[in-house]
Amino acid sequence: MRALSPRRAAEVRAALQMAVGAVVAFYLATAFKLPHPYWSVISAIVVIQASVGGGVLTVARDRAVGTLVGAMIGGAAAFVRPEGVNWMMATLAACTAGLAFFATGRPWLKVAPVTAAIVIAGAAGPEGPAQLALDRVLEILVGSGVGVVSILLLFPRHARQTFRLQAREAAAKAAEVLELVIRGEADVAERLKIHADLKKRLDALGQAASNVIDLPGAQKETADRAALVRTFWRVRSDIVILGRGFQAKGALEHLGPWALAATAAVERLQGLSRGQAVEALDDPDPALKLGGGEPDGDLARGAAAIGLVHMHRDLNDLIARFRDLHLI
Repeated sequence: MRALSPRRAAEVRAALQMAVGAVVAFYLATAFKLPHPYWSVISAIVVIQASVGGGVLTVARDRAVGTLVGAMIGGAAAFVRPEGVNWMMATLAACTAGLAFFATGRPWLKVAPVTAAIVIAGAAGPEGPAQLALDRVLEILVGSGVGVVSILLLFPRHARQTFRLQAREAAAKAAEVLELVIRGEADVAERLKIHADLKKRLDALGQAASNVIDLPGAQKETADRAALVRTFWRVRSDIVILGRGFQAKGALEHLGPWALAATAAVERLQGLSRGQAVEALDDPDPALKLGGGEPDGDLARGAAAIGLVHMHRDLNDLIARFRDLHLI
C-alpha cells in the first residue's frame, strides 16, 4: 500500500478493514439466519470506526453490554405491559427515559435505550418480544466481534509502528526546540511557532498511543505508553522554564554553563529520535542546581537552574520509558 499510495496508506488500510468487516458481518449474520443482518453490519462498522480514535475493545464491549441490558429491560416491559397503543407508548417512554437517565456518564449503557425501543415497538409483530430481543443481542454480538477481529487481524502492528514513529518524531522536535531555546536565536514569533509545533506533535503522540489495541493482560504496556506521553509533556514544560531564563535580556552572557549542560539533553533527545540507546544524564553540577551560587537574585539563572534540574529528572524518565516500550 505504501508503494501504490504512500500518502494514502492509512486511508487504504481503513477502507480494507471496513469493507472486510462489513462483508464478513453480513455473511455470518445471514449464515446464522438472523432476521436483520444489517444490525450486524452496522455494529461492525461502528467498532471499526472506533479504531480511528482508539478504544476498539471498549466500544465493542459497551455495545454488547448495552444491547444485552436494553434487550432484557425492553423484553420484560413488552411482556408485562397491557394491550393497546397507549400502553405501548407509555412503556416506550418510561423505558427509554429510564435507560437514558442511567446511561448518562455510563458509555456502556448508551445503546440500551435504542435496543429497548426496538424490542418494545417491535413486540407486536409475529416474532414476539423474546425472539426479537434474542435476535437483536445476537446481531450486535456478531457485528461487534467481527469489528474487533477485523482490527486485530488486518494490519495489527500498524498502530504500534505509528506510535513508535510519533514518539521518535516528538523527541526530534523537542531537541530542535530546546536547541533553539538555549541558543537564544529565535524571536518571539518563532518561539511561539516552535512551541505550537511541539504541542501538535505531543497531541498526535497521545492520539497514536490511544490507537494501539491491547488485548486483556497488556494493561501495563498501555499504562507505560500513557506515562511516556505524560513524560513528554513534562519535558516540554522544562523547556519552557529554561526558555524563560535564556530569554531574559543579556542572559546569554552568563548562562554559558547552563547552556553547555542543556546541550547534553539535546544530544539525548536526538539519540532517542534516531532510535538509539542513550545513557541517562548525570546529576547536574551542584552550583548549576543552585543558580550559580550567587545571592544576587538573578532570575535568569534561577529559571535556568530549575529548568535544568527538572529536565535531567524528566528526560531520564523518558529514556527509561523508551527502553521499556522497546522504542530504542
